[in-house]
Amino acid sequence: MDRVALRRALHGLARQLGSVPGALRAQSRLRSLVVLVAALALLGPLVLTRADDLNAAPVQATPADRDRPDVVLILTDDQRTDSLLAMPAVKSLLVDRGTRFTEAIIPTSICCPSRASILTGRYSHDTGVWENGGPQGGWRTFHRLGNEQRTIARTLHRADYRTGLIGKYLNGFGRWSPPSYVPPGWNRFEGFILPRTSGAYYDYNIGRTTRYGAGGSDYSTDVLATRAVDFIWSTPKQKSLFLYFAPFAPHSPYAPAPRDLGSLHGVLPSYRPASVTAPVTDKPAWVRARPPSKQSRIDYIRERQGESLMAVDDAVAAIVAALEHSGRLKDTMIVFMSDNGLQIGEHHIIGKNVPYRQATSVPLVIRWDGRLRAGAVDDRLASNVDIAPTIADAAGAPFEADGNSLLGSTRRDGSLLEASFSRRYGRPAYCGWRTPSWMYVRYATGEEELYSYATDPEELRNLATDPVYAVQLAAMKARAVKACRPMPPTFHW
Repeated sequence: MDRVALRRALHGLARQLGSVPGALRAQSRLRSLVVLVAALALLGPLVLTRADDLNAAPVQATPADRDRPDVVLILTDDQRTDSLLAMPAVKSLLVDRGTRFTEAIIPTSICCPSRASILTGRYSHDTGVWENGGPQGGWRTFHRLGNEQRTIARTLHRADYRTGLIGKYLNGFGRWSPPSYVPPGWNRFEGFILPRTSGAYYDYNIGRTTRYGAGGSDYSTDVLATRAVDFIWSTPKQKSLFLYFAPFAPHSPYAPAPRDLGSLHGVLPSYRPASVTAPVTDKPAWVRARPPSKQSRIDYIRERQGESLMAVDDAVAAIVAALEHSGRLKDTMIVFMSDNGLQIGEHHIIGKNVPYRQATSVPLVIRWDGRLRAGAVDDRLASNVDIAPTIADAAGAPFEADGNSLLGSTRRDGSLLEASFSRRYGRPAYCGWRTPSWMYVRYATGEEELYSYATDPEELRNLATDPVYAVQLAAMKARAVKACRPMPPTFHW
């Protein structure tokens, strides 16, 4: 079969999957992986999108060709920890063959600050990036404060890696960056370029010249997946690679690929945990001022997020297949995570950038065959500041960071929570401390919250004013005071 015929077969497979009822989709997708792997083995970079994006011939590589392991970081956008149900490839290829970190936390739970921490291994109080835009956030702040000189990409580039970013970089990059600007450390930089947003499903640029529209073949997760596969296949066999793959999904407006639209309709039950339906009378004033979220909106977001993650699942399958059939998978560390979680109605909030559990918790899985146990669970408190030092440790490259390598045995007993004032919610700036069992936060208004995750995982009962827990409150506050230095803008103790 020639390449054109195989390409047509793949697109036919996508259309066929689009006609399968939602309840049967997972089984059909698992069967389709066999076809996809076979096609990748023959085609190299020809998957899922237009041919004019694909320039390189396949390059076979073996672990013996390289001194350092390959590294792939797959970073989703606003993915909740309970949303892996629509991702059978992630489960079979990463979770079942890697180590899942069940206590992964984002100290500042919003896109740009978190991504800045992932790239640098530094907390927001060290990167200076507190928001997605404005004078204290976004790409301009990240760049102005010199953070691009100390990213993991810069470190690996100096270690002779071929580095590639494909997808979402930092908020405001396309709007404020100079024409043709490529951040230091990237051999291949194919980030979204948009005037006002940091990513999109349709109608976007990749780089300054390649424009995509609103057709089915322009769906960004699929386009980015093909570019990621092309990056793997085109990397010279003697070069170790670092791929940063960052699709926009499942960020709002929660747009699934056409083949996946409606797949979960009528499949998921209505989402009504106590944290959605319970009163918020013991919460701070900014929460009490918010009306309950509409149940129809909650269920719509949950459904569409799951459907938009199906294309990410396909992308993961394609990336792993490309690594395997190019000879690289045997010595590749794959990290899968999200930049932050998302509240979908809990405590009357739809969004992130709050200290609550659904916003600060993320899925995190690391697969590295022969180095990390397959199907293992690690209950250590892991943070986004640990990702860059973990990658540097795997590569054997020195790297200064606030975080720790997750490849070692270091176990932190807690993590700070910190954020500047949020105009969207009218939420005051805050500092806090979280452990696997407790969460404490204090706002600039002096209001405090304390929750026991051992007895109250949904954060329903605020214990901050209960004298029975005064000692625990004081201990958590002391840790927060020590960790939140320097303090977020407008915050004070």
